[in-house]
Amino acid sequence: MDALTTASALAALMQSLGPVKTLLEDPLVQEVEINGPDDVWFERSGIQQRSQVKITKAQIETAITVLARLDHKDAKAGTKDGIIDARMDGFRVAAALAPTSVRGPSMCIRKHNPLRLTLEDYAAAGAFSAEWADKLKEMVRAKKNILVVGGTSSGKTTFTNALIGEIPSDERVLTIEDTPELKVTTPNWVSLESNAQKGITTKDLVRLALRYRPDRIIVGEVRGGEAYDLLDAANTGHDGVIATLHANSSFDALSRFETLILQGGVQWPHRAICSQIARTFDYVLFMARRRGVRRLEEVLALNGYDNDSEKYQYEIAYQSTT
Repeated sequence: MDALTTASALAALMQSLGPVKTLLEDPLVQEVEINGPDDVWFERSGIQQRSQVKITKAQIETAITVLARLDHKDAKAGTKDGIIDARMDGFRVAAALAPTSVRGPSMCIRKHNPLRLTLEDYAAAGAFSAEWADKLKEMVRAKKNILVVGGTSSGKTTFTNALIGEIPSDERVLTIEDTPELKVTTPNWVSLESNAQKGITTKDLVRLALRYRPDRIIVGEVRGGEAYDLLDAANTGHDGVIATLHANSSFDALSRFETLILQGGVQWPHRAICSQIARTFDYVLFMARRRGVRRLEEVLALNGYDNDSEKYQYEIAYQSTT
């Protein structure tokens, strides 16, 4: 699609989404959820609310059709092409046509957070103490390997960006994401983008990253077999890895990482996998959203793995008391 056609498609998309334009332009709204015709919800400042906005079936279908074209495919109801996972400037959009979306065509529009918070900002807001802000800075500057984990919309990416802000400016940084959201300020930076629909996986890019001679590898989200490759990278002279992972607790994150390695086809005994994870990662930082507030809930410091008891050796270095 050439530039003129793309511009026309974007104009048509925004016209079809006209009823939710005010929500999309509200800086405090993080997500706009169109569950079906005249069923619109939004998340503002971490709180889910129902909107009185009216949007028709035809408008939603038009938006999905245009999104599909921007993604170089035709939206066809009842097929895989009727499921859209696309992005445009400042937004990430998931959508589905009926009958896949049973109650009518639906969309979820997630806005990228334009704010860049620092660790000092988090401390000033009461997310943790100034002392802990300094400890987190030291983790990054000492090139500790860090997993930032949490559930959906827990603030993993925004917090990861705060950690990235502490990377020394003389380091070469390589980021891998499926949707560019990481904000790197170091001048020597390479950004790689995966696209599973086009066969470019995060696993491929982690392997490619090693040939770029980075000082740091940062992965937007670990979801599959790249978990093993990331371990391998961190154990071959690429300390200072930062990666995010979807999990509901610090310990759940370790179990999930084990599972992802196994899914990648690694034929290792379970104890060997656990031992490798414990040797690789120094800290697991668990983010959570409580009553609409995103915060650092827990810091797990890994100290190894005991093969006899088959348990991780760890210390709860930090736990939120609020």
